[in-house]
Amino acid sequence: MNNLNLIIKEPKGFAGLIANVMMPLNDNPQFKEKFKKTSRKILINATNLNYAALLTIDKGNLKVESILNKPKSNLNKKLIGWNGYVAMDTQIFLGFATKRLSLIKLGLKVLRGEVKLRGILKLLIIFKLIKILTK
Repeated sequence: MNNLNLIIKEPKGFAGLIANVMMPLNDNPQFKEKFKKTSRKILINATNLNYAALLTIDKGNLKVESILNKPKSNLNKKLIGWNGYVAMDTQIFLGFATKRLSLIKLGLKVLRGEVKLRGILKLLIIFKLIKILTK
């Protein structure tokens, strides 16, 4: 199966939630300026739901797509081509995105295995995106 069959262009489920939160960045001049040379794909998997969100930043434009996260092989790096991967429960993600969960508490959840990260340095971009969103 190729990645064209895995990626659903219209965000569904968790990806729809992520799209509603992140899509206003496309109208933000600070985002466009800061990320005008950036090309990155970040996969955020909601472990308790059916869809993962693929965030694609391509030269100042953000796109969110859905990927069915079961079976787990659908989320393979070679298939999707992501640079960074986060797997967590939706409550943890929403707590972090709304700043109810501090970076220290998130770190503890990583140590306990409640949050899984791959490509940690590439994931730092999420902190920048949330910072722009909350201004």
